[in-house]
Amino acid sequence: MNSPDHGRFCWHDLMSTDPDASLAFYGELFGWTLKSFDAAPDHGYSMLCAGEHPIGGIVPLDPEQGIPSHWMPYIAVDAIEDACTRVAELGGGVCVPPTDVGPGIFAVVNDPQGGFFSVWQSKDTSRPEPYKGTPGVFCWHECMSTDADATAAYYTDLFGWRLELQQMNVGGVDMAYRLFYLGDEHHGGALDLPAPAIEQGARTHWLCYVNVDDVDVSAERTVALGGAVLCPCTDIPDTGRFFVIQDPQGGMIALFTHAEGKA
Repeated sequence: MNSPDHGRFCWHDLMSTDPDASLAFYGELFGWTLKSFDAAPDHGYSMLCAGEHPIGGIVPLDPEQGIPSHWMPYIAVDAIEDACTRVAELGGGVCVPPTDVGPGIFAVVNDPQGGFFSVWQSKDTSRPEPYKGTPGVFCWHECMSTDADATAAYYTDLFGWRLELQQMNVGGVDMAYRLFYLGDEHHGGALDLPAPAIEQGARTHWLCYVNVDDVDVSAERTVALGGAVLCPCTDIPDTGRFFVIQDPQGGMIALFTHAEGKA
């Protein structure tokens, strides 16, 4: 039987071509601070904190590799070797094999549609999780897929998530949304990438959401700091309001404010 942590989004790394500039941008936008990570002093890895809570890290990315800055979500597993085996059995790939980094073991993998994520086996399960309604804390995860039905089937099989299909209208657009449940808690979803986006080269990817007090204020702040608003502030009925940004180094992330009483 899996532990309660198995299948939970637990960490978020920003792979950045300019870590100092990324920290300046997100520090101003979310109030995040940086903390050195003693387990990896030679790799330039630093932890991002929302208040007292470590929520992720910044990883230097060589600009000459031609890979733009991007966010990488981590999903907790009980046994990482078993998880990587299952990733491959279900048609995904193991890009970086299980690697010990001190506090735990990680591996970088991808789903059959090409969406990248990491799996993480922690050596310490005592770290308390911040409340998801806390400003600056990640609160949602969404897989934008070239085949959302296949993607949903993959992740529910891999992690044991429960799937629920909902019809939604967001910004005047009707869509089929696939909700992922971990136990009784919905914590992510999947939907199809729009056809024009695919035609323009968009690929399957995970979009991570950060909670903020007011998305409209944050949208203005994003532009003032040199970021771009890719999707304007949009209401999700009976849920909240969100928008999607691209930071100055190219990383994409979403910001979200819960509707009153919905956090």
